[in-house]
Amino acid sequence: MDLLPHPDDMSRFSDFTILTTIYKTVSDHSITTDVLIPKKLTEAPSPVTSSCPIILRYHGGGFIGGASLYPGFFAPWHMELAARHSAVIVSPNYRLAPESTIDDLLEDVEDHWAWVHKELASFLKEETGGRVDVDTDRILTAGDSAGGYLSIMTGLSHAKEIRAVTAAYPCIDLADAHFMERPTAPVFGLALPQSIIDDHFEKIRTGEAPALISNDRNLERGLLMFANLQHGGFPKMFPLERKLLFPFERLRAGQKLPRGGVFVWQGADDSVVPAKGNIALKELVREVDPELEFNLAVQPGEHGFDAMTKIDEEWMASGLSNLVKAWLQ
Repeated sequence: MDLLPHPDDMSRFSDFTILTTIYKTVSDHSITTDVLIPKKLTEAPSPVTSSCPIILRYHGGGFIGGASLYPGFFAPWHMELAARHSAVIVSPNYRLAPESTIDDLLEDVEDHWAWVHKELASFLKEETGGRVDVDTDRILTAGDSAGGYLSIMTGLSHAKEIRAVTAAYPCIDLADAHFMERPTAPVFGLALPQSIIDDHFEKIRTGEAPALISNDRNLERGLLMFANLQHGGFPKMFPLERKLLFPFERLRAGQKLPRGGVFVWQGADDSVVPAKGNIALKELVREVDPELEFNLAVQPGEHGFDAMTKIDEEWMASGLSNLVKAWLQ
């Protein structure tokens, strides 16, 4: 956590034009999405001659914290990949727990999917003076941690419309005791008290804290995020009887992932999302969908180990190679 950049340090986005707009409103609360476009496209002397592919990226934060442009969770490899292939990154906010449910969050993801297909192209043409257009038939999904869960869930929901899926240390095996009971050790070595959660709910009850939030741009909810995992908050968020909330159950029921393939990477020493969960995901995909190209890279390190990974590093380049071909073709 100490290595995270300052929330106002937007230097990783310096080569991109960032456009922000509202994609839905809930009870007078506006939920926004950010669109990142390489400046080489927005500042070009003439309009781009071909439509840009899309990286549909979901931020992490344990379903509780983070935001679409929070730099600490927005690894620079996204920008590297987008710049190389003249792609547009679309990164939405969504309602956060515990004020909202996982169903609310997934509803936002689906509404944002609809916005991308109905509104993104016209929004970009207007905002860029016709310089930039997008190809909604060429979508690659991405996400870290909770965002990785959303990347895979979106892939399952729109397997025929998405070219390929990437996910960084996604929390996928949510029925595991690590999530359904309690971690065997505090995440990142942080021993946090139950009072963090109790105090938060009391603030909501008294109106001191908002009843709905979709943007934690300064990661002010970071301790709440880790305390929720440490003190068994996941069973309330993901009731075991709600099988459609669990990617493993959707795969066992016969749902497919995009045919262009899946690339997941994971820290071997991850205390937030244990590596065994994504190893189990690979084994399940091999069992239920043996024809799908599924690559798992387990690398040394903790949660967020890929903070400064480059797309040409051997393990990353190997995992991305065929997916990028499927995305761009």
